Amino acid sequence: MSSSSCTRLTPQQLNRAMMYSTITGCLATIWGIVCSPQPIFNVFFRNWLGASSSELGTLVAILQLTGIFQVLAIFIYGYSKRKKPFFITAHLIHRFLTLSIALSAFMATDPANRPWGIRLIMVSLPISWFFMNISSAGWWSWVADLFPENIRGAFFLRRSAIINITNIVWFFLASMVLDLVPENWVFIVYGGIFAIGAISGVVDLLLNIPIPEPLNPETPHFTPQQALEPFKNGDFLRFSFAAGLAIFSINLIGPFQAPFVVDPQGAHAPNTWLGVMYVISQLMWVVTAPFWGTVMDKWGRKPVVVLGCLHVLSWIGYFFLTPRTYFFLLPLISLLAGLLAPAFWEGVNQMMLSLAPTQNRLSYVAWYMMIVGFISAGGSLVGGYLIDLLAPFHFFFMGLHFQSFHVVQLLSIVMVVFSAFIISRVRGSYDQGLDFVMGRLVNPGIIKTYSYIETLSGTEDPSRTEEALRSIEAATGELALQEIIARLEDPYPEIREEAARALGRLRSPWAVPHLIQKLHDPSPYMRIIAARALGKIRDPQAVPALTEALEKSHSEEMKEACLQALGDIGTEEARKLITAYCQREDIPEALRATAIEAASRLGNYEALEYIFHRLIEESNPGLRTQYAMALSNLLGPNGKFYAYISGSSSAVARRVAQLFKRLDLQSHKKSLLYSGVSAKEKKKEIKQQYRAKIQTIQQQLENEQSLEALKGMLDISRYYVRQFIGSSRTEEEAYQLAQRVDPGLATFLYLIMATEGILNSGKSLSRESATLISLLLAYFIDNS
Repeated sequence: MSSSSCTRLTPQQLNRAMMYSTITGCLATIWGIVCSPQPIFNVFFRNWLGASSSELGTLVAILQLTGIFQVLAIFIYGYSKRKKPFFITAHLIHRFLTLSIALSAFMATDPANRPWGIRLIMVSLPISWFFMNISSAGWWSWVADLFPENIRGAFFLRRSAIINITNIVWFFLASMVLDLVPENWVFIVYGGIFAIGAISGVVDLLLNIPIPEPLNPETPHFTPQQALEPFKNGDFLRFSFAAGLAIFSINLIGPFQAPFVVDPQGAHAPNTWLGVMYVISQLMWVVTAPFWGTVMDKWGRKPVVVLGCLHVLSWIGYFFLTPRTYFFLLPLISLLAGLLAPAFWEGVNQMMLSLAPTQNRLSYVAWYMMIVGFISAGGSLVGGYLIDLLAPFHFFFMGLHFQSFHVVQLLSIVMVVFSAFIISRVRGSYDQGLDFVMGRLVNPGIIKTYSYIETLSGTEDPSRTEEALRSIEAATGELALQEIIARLEDPYPEIREEAARALGRLRSPWAVPHLIQKLHDPSPYMRIIAARALGKIRDPQAVPALTEALEKSHSEEMKEACLQALGDIGTEEARKLITAYCQREDIPEALRATAIEAASRLGNYEALEYIFHRLIEESNPGLRTQYAMALSNLLGPNGKFYAYISGSSSAVARRVAQLFKRLDLQSHKKSLLYSGVSAKEKKKEIKQQYRAKIQTIQQQLENEQSLEALKGMLDISRYYVRQFIGSSRTEEEAYQLAQRVDPGLATFLYLIMATEGILNSGKSLSRESATLISLLLAYFIDNS
């Protein structure tokens, strides 16, 4: 054993350790499936040996109560530099003692020996569990030192998935054989199954010997005071209590579900159905466990554990389980349980390790396992006694027969949900909120993002990587955040650029420092993409870097990207910078248009007059629409006017038609024309005139009669302003009042006055400008 210790693992040693750990895990599950209180053992002990529900509950309670001996591990390991030797020795004794289960089965071929078989198990298993509990904390501390935290969740859940393939095959074979053998051979078969499990458990321990044990030369000398350190950590204690309560609640009914399924007084399903249930739930475990591990590593342990607690909601199906319904309800129960169960059972241990500090981790692990074992120990005991106590209870409703089992089942579900609430109140180190995680998990795109992680982290095909980055969605892409950030350093420029674009879509502040570095990338195109991505993220910490890039860059396109990004971020510092940039005379007109459009998104109304005149004078179509966008930002929500000026001509025409249809249908817009009119007939007449005018304007725009359409929109706009400000004020008074009340309304009024001034002066107005102004007026009315 000593030859396998080291101070630091190489990548090759780490990969080898992962392989051995997975193999030993598979052997351990062969042992655990049959030699611990799981369905096969529970059915054997309860239904074949003849133990009562109370005896089964007492056994499970005693086994869990031996968790109090975890506290001894603190001192055993605390005064030892090594964890592995004692763990393997104590666990070998633990596994050898479980051969007593096989011996009990062989003894039970004689019915007179069955009570002695019960007694043998009741004595030997608690002794076995004693050796397990005084040594298991060493294993958790060992593997926590062995596998880095940033990969630990993903590795253990992948390991869990592989282990559960072994679960499926072994459990199904065991349960099928038990169903097929004649009844007079059943105890011999049980004995053989238990013997195979115990021997596999021993081999598991022997294969742990080659796994390295990292040694930390800086580990401080252990003192007894360190043993009590976990009690000063409120979050750790709350979590340990909540986890214990959750397992207590699960154990209220868990050991009794399999006997109920096959009991003639219950669902009366064949033993094979226990195998079917197990196969379905474990297949789901295999599929979902790696996913939950990735979610834990990316978004934290706590939200995953809380969601995992909800696997008990699948147990609602037991309330409707009868000999007529088990064939479709049992698969459904197993499917839903397998979906969420790995999130709890694997996540709860990973969360415990995250809450335990590295320097005194073993004390935390031992106290956690002791607290959880002590609290949860009474679950099966209480559940068994409650089932026996409430045995006379029978209630029939709509063909369903409710028994004491169902009462305890309901109590269990309620208590687990309450435990989840307590866990949700524990503060994790970097956990995302439960609403954040759920919001992304319910999005179907999360599956696609998860499938891309392997491509982003390990593929050798650049085209697949580029395609994966291009497919990352904003709503779920943060799951692959670290893999995307790593691709910023890819040797292929196309992949680096797609990674930057993807980070912009994700809008994660974690990406900001990496994108700021890319503002100095040798590739000018990469610098532009990085600036645009920073604008989409809208994190104020990027403002100084974008300001520097704006001043130092000689590329007009880079300057435009920086201005747009600063406009998106919108801090006061960015606003002042953009306003000053708009007033510079030494910049090209295209750059000025970009600066003005960015300023308009920040609510800079000082440039209103300049923007309007540039709109009607500009001959460049691109710049003209950019000035229209700037005006629209002052009139209504930023960016929404874009839909009416961009895209194919048919798409733009369709969206414009929808705009005017909304003006036609919205009753409060129609009422502007007949405000103050009391006669019903007069209202109807004006309403018809209004609808006719809207339809006429729309037809004029479609027929490119832009000036006529503009004059009609000016009439409607006047009515609209009069509704808000009144008709007794002069235009100047109305404008000043609107400036105080609503700057957007003031912009709308200015647009009306300035346009009418041009039309009345006899100056020419281009068809394109007239169309844009008509749409701007309609856009304001639609959004106000």
